[in-house]
Parts: sequence; C-alpha cells; structure tokens
Amino acid sequence: MHANSTLTKAATTATSCLALAAAALLLATSSSQSAWADGPEDCPPGTGWNANLGACIQIEIPGEETPGPGEAPNPGGGETVCRDKDGSEVSCTKDGLTWWGSPHWCYAEPDDPQGPPPRGHEDENGMWWTCQTGASGTSVSFAVWWVSGGVAPVDGAAVARQLMVTIPYELADAKIAPPPTYHTYISYKNWLWVESGQWHTVSATESLRGATVTLIATPSYVEWTMGNGDTASCVGPGREWLKGMPENAPTNCSYAYDEMEDPEGDTWTVSAQISYTLAWTCTGNCGGATSGDLGSQLAAAGDSTAITVYQRQTVVKKK
Repeated sequence: MHANSTLTKAATTATSCLALAAAALLLATSSSQSAWADGPEDCPPGTGWNANLGACIQIEIPGEETPGPGEAPNPGGGETVCRDKDGSEVSCTKDGLTWWGSPHWCYAEPDDPQGPPPRGHEDENGMWWTCQTGASGTSVSFAVWWVSGGVAPVDGAAVARQLMVTIPYELADAKIAPPPTYHTYISYKNWLWVESGQWHTVSATESLRGATVTLIATPSYVEWTMGNGDTASCVGPGREWLKGMPENAPTNCSYAYDEMEDPEGDTWTVSAQISYTLAWTCTGNCGGATSGDLGSQLAAAGDSTAITVYQRQTVVKKK
C-alpha cells in the first residue's frame, strides 16, 4: 500500500489544460522554450507541467491509498489474478507493460526519458508513467505522475546485471578419454565431457523496495581449451566414456590433435568452461519491464586435466 498523488491526462480528449498549453506553445519562440523546462508559469491551479507531453496535466489526489504498477489490485485480499474495474479478469502483462488496477485500470510503463516533475512536486520520489487502456476493447493513452510513498520502483534489469557477478556458476571440471594416465595419438578422436552433476541451472535472487528480482542462468554449451591454442565448443555436457565401450561409440563432443610440436610427444593441459544464457524476472514494485534476457556468460574453469599425444610409428619390415 502506498500514499499516492497522481496526475492524469486523456490523450484522446482536448481538455482545457491542453488547449492552454497548446496556445502558449504557439506563442513561444525557440529561445523562450528553453525557459519552459519546468513548464509555463500559468498552468491552471490543480495542474502540473509534463515536459515530455508539452501539456499541463490535471492533478488528482485519490481519497485513499492505491497500489502502484505491478502490484496486486487488491492487496491483502488473497487474490493473485488481475481484474478490470468491472471485475473481469485481465492479463497481468501485455506487450511488456504491467497491469495497473484502481484507480487507473491500464497497462503502464515508465516514461523514457523521464521528464522533470510537475511544479510543486520536485521533492517527491515520483515517476512519469504512460498508461494504455484497452483491456476491455477500447484504447486510450494518458500520463500519470505516481509517487510511491517515497519508495521508487525498482529497475529489474539493473538489479539482474548486479546479480550476474554473485550467481553461483558451476566451475566445470574437465574430463577426457584417454585419461591422463594413458596417452593418445595424432588424428585420434578424444572424448570430452563434464560431470552431469555440474550441468544444471543456477539462480540468484535479491529483494528490495518491495520488488523481488531473480536471475536464472541456464547452461547451453561447454567451451574447451585444448592446450595447443585450439578451442572446441560442444552443445551440452558431452558423453562420459565408460570402460568397455566400443571404439566407434558415438559422442557429440570430441577433439583430435592434428600435429605435434615435440617429436618425442606433447603433453597438453585441457580445461572446460560452461556458457550460460541469462534471463531475469521482477515481481512487486518493478519499474518498466518485468522480465528480460541478459545474453550469455562464460563461467570460469574448474579443475583441468592433461593428455599426452604421440605420433604412431610405422614399422616397415624388410623382405
């Protein structure tokens, strides 16, 4: 529940406020417009200037506390669905916007960029929002100046970016066959994998100012560093080599060395890193979008392994 003061303007209605602002704008020169950053001095009583809209917006002070964008329309009532003013159920999100119940009954998003606050509201911790009605078939846009009782809406994407450095990524332990206790040969297919227990989603959550932001990282591929300057990418964790498998057993992750640096044999250090795709959600007092993607993140490597490579020798028998 938040103490609110709101300013609204119906975009489809030619109000007297808009007429006054339009007339004033027609009379203003380009040099005088810069002095209007805070709006004209003659906005009618009970209105405030919205620089983005170029209009005096009527101030409405609700008679009781009302929820903000993204909050349940009936706090404390135990209802988890969103409803229109006639009681019908509506989608809680639409085209990236969040449903805002009483008294506005619209889908809302914060203005970007934000204009200066209306005159007389400079000390309020508020934001300009654009409301889009249409849940019941009609469509009207209007602007709202919303003060959340001193609690600013949370930028979910910004919080999620901070969580990127705290999320518990798996540090992949590299596995290879043949194992370090044996050796391989030039052009021989060597199996690569990470343990299945390291292949899973990880997440981090932070709650602040009435909002909860969760970042989920889903593993997508493993990047292998083969020690000789080459890298290999494999979708998924790879298939573990088990003793007794036939030599032609299939795997989706392998690598073959094609040349040697030392005629006596090369020993290479092999490491693995899991790449994650990142997605976030925000619930509660969220400003703007309530979900999004942050691309991919390559986690650090865990324990490395080693492999020794030899050249097969051809023996020519004399007749």
